[in-house]
Amino acid sequence: MSEGEKRIELHLSSLPVPKSNRYIRKKGGTVFKPPRIKNWEARAIWEIKQQYSGDPLDGPLSMEVILVLPNRRKRDIDNMLKSLWDVLEKAKVIKNDNQIYEIRTIKQIEKNVQKTIIYIKRLE
Repeated sequence: MSEGEKRIELHLSSLPVPKSNRYIRKKGGTVFKPPRIKNWEARAIWEIKQQYSGDPLDGPLSMEVILVLPNRRKRDIDNMLKSLWDVLEKAKVIKNDNQIYEIRTIKQIEKNVQKTIIYIKRLE
Protein backbone atom coordinates (compact mmCIF):
# COMPACT_ATOMS: atom_id res chain seq x y z
CA MET A 1 0.00 0.00 0.00
CA SER A 2 1.64 3.23 -1.10
CA GLU A 3 1.25 6.64 0.51
CA GLY A 4 -1.52 7.58 -1.94
CA GLU A 5 -3.61 4.51 -1.22
CA LYS A 6 -6.16 4.88 1.56
CA ARG A 7 -7.29 1.27 1.87
CA ILE A 8 -7.46 -2.08 0.12
CA GLU A 9 -10.87 -3.55 -0.67
CA LEU A 10 -11.26 -7.29 -1.23
CA HIS A 11 -14.38 -9.32 -2.02
CA LEU A 12 -15.04 -13.01 -1.43
CA SER A 13 -17.97 -14.80 -3.02
CA SER A 14 -18.78 -16.69 0.17
CA LEU A 15 -18.56 -16.53 3.95
CA PRO A 16 -15.51 -17.82 5.81
CA VAL A 17 -15.91 -21.38 7.07
CA PRO A 18 -15.57 -21.26 10.87
CA LYS A 19 -12.33 -22.87 11.93
CA SER A 20 -12.69 -23.88 15.56
CA ASN A 21 -13.79 -27.43 16.28
CA ARG A 22 -13.67 -28.36 12.59
CA TYR A 23 -10.37 -30.23 12.55
CA ILE A 24 -10.38 -33.99 12.80
CA ARG A 25 -7.75 -35.92 14.76
CA LYS A 26 -6.55 -39.32 13.64
CA LYS A 27 -5.39 -42.05 15.99
CA GLY A 28 -1.71 -40.99 15.90
CA GLY A 29 -2.57 -37.40 16.80
CA THR A 30 -2.37 -36.15 13.21
CA VAL A 31 -4.76 -33.29 12.52
CA PHE A 32 -6.25 -32.70 9.10
CA LYS A 33 -8.68 -30.21 7.60
CA PRO A 34 -11.99 -31.51 6.31
CA PRO A 35 -12.60 -30.96 2.57
CA ARG A 36 -15.12 -28.18 3.27
CA ILE A 37 -12.41 -26.04 4.95
CA LYS A 38 -9.72 -26.93 2.39
CA ASN A 39 -12.04 -26.09 -0.50
CA TRP A 40 -13.11 -22.77 1.02
CA GLU A 41 -9.49 -21.78 1.72
CA ALA A 42 -8.37 -22.64 -1.82
CA ARG A 43 -11.24 -20.69 -3.36
CA ALA A 44 -10.76 -17.68 -1.05
CA ILE A 45 -7.00 -17.53 -1.71
CA TRP A 46 -7.62 -17.71 -5.47
CA GLU A 47 -10.21 -14.90 -5.28
CA ILE A 48 -7.92 -12.71 -3.16
CA LYS A 49 -4.96 -13.22 -5.50
CA GLN A 50 -7.14 -12.05 -8.40
CA GLN A 51 -7.63 -8.77 -6.54
CA TYR A 52 -4.30 -8.17 -4.76
CA SER A 53 -0.83 -8.73 -6.15
CA GLY A 54 1.29 -6.34 -4.09
CA ASP A 55 3.78 -7.15 -1.37
CA PRO A 56 2.44 -8.40 1.96
CA LEU A 57 1.45 -5.46 4.14
CA ASP A 58 3.53 -4.86 7.21
CA GLY A 59 3.04 -2.79 10.33
CA PRO A 60 -0.14 -2.27 12.35
CA LEU A 61 -3.35 -2.68 10.36
CA SER A 62 -7.00 -1.81 10.73
CA MET A 63 -9.61 -4.17 9.27
CA GLU A 64 -13.27 -3.78 8.53
CA VAL A 65 -15.11 -6.96 7.56
CA ILE A 66 -18.67 -7.04 6.28
CA LEU A 67 -20.23 -10.49 6.43
CA VAL A 68 -23.29 -10.59 4.19
CA LEU A 69 -25.43 -13.42 5.55
CA PRO A 70 -28.23 -15.13 3.59
CA ASN A 71 -30.45 -15.56 6.67
CA ARG A 72 -30.65 -14.95 10.41
CA ARG A 73 -29.20 -18.33 11.41
CA LYS A 74 -26.79 -18.01 14.34
CA ARG A 75 -23.13 -17.97 13.34
CA ASP A 76 -19.93 -17.66 15.36
CA ILE A 77 -18.21 -14.71 13.68
CA ASP A 78 -15.08 -15.01 15.87
CA ASN A 79 -14.20 -18.34 14.28
CA MET A 80 -15.10 -17.01 10.83
CA LEU A 81 -12.61 -14.18 11.31
CA LYS A 82 -9.86 -16.63 12.32
CA SER A 83 -10.32 -18.43 9.00
CA LEU A 84 -10.28 -15.12 7.16
CA TRP A 85 -7.02 -13.99 8.80
CA ASP A 86 -5.40 -17.30 7.80
CA VAL A 87 -6.29 -16.91 4.12
CA LEU A 88 -5.11 -13.28 4.10
CA GLU A 89 -1.73 -14.58 5.32
CA LYS A 90 -1.63 -17.47 2.85
CA ALA A 91 -2.58 -15.15 -0.03
CA LYS A 92 0.27 -12.85 1.06
CA VAL A 93 -1.90 -9.80 1.70
CA ILE A 94 -0.59 -9.51 5.27
CA LYS A 95 2.56 -10.94 6.83
CA ASN A 96 0.93 -12.10 10.05
CA ASP A 97 -2.44 -11.74 11.73
CA ASN A 98 -0.72 -10.27 14.79
CA GLN A 99 -0.49 -7.05 12.73
CA ILE A 100 -4.23 -6.54 13.15
CA TYR A 101 -4.68 -3.95 15.87
CA GLU A 102 -8.20 -2.82 15.08
CA ILE A 103 -11.19 -4.81 13.83
CA ARG A 104 -14.69 -3.72 12.94
CA THR A 105 -17.08 -6.50 11.97
CA ILE A 106 -20.53 -5.96 10.53
CA LYS A 107 -23.16 -8.64 10.02
CA GLN A 108 -25.58 -7.72 7.28
CA ILE A 109 -28.58 -9.84 6.23
CA GLU A 110 -29.49 -10.06 2.54
CA LYS A 111 -31.92 -12.83 1.78
CA ASN A 112 -30.26 -15.63 -0.25
CA VAL A 113 -26.98 -13.68 -0.62
CA GLN A 114 -23.67 -14.49 1.01
CA LYS A 115 -20.35 -12.76 0.55
CA THR A 116 -17.51 -11.18 2.48
CA ILE A 117 -16.13 -7.68 1.98
CA ILE A 118 -12.80 -6.76 3.56
CA TYR A 119 -11.29 -3.30 3.94
CA ILE A 120 -7.68 -3.06 5.07
CA LYS A 121 -5.72 0.07 5.88
CA ARG A 122 -2.65 1.01 7.81
CA LEU A 123 -3.41 2.01 11.37
CA GLU A 124 -2.75 5.70 11.82
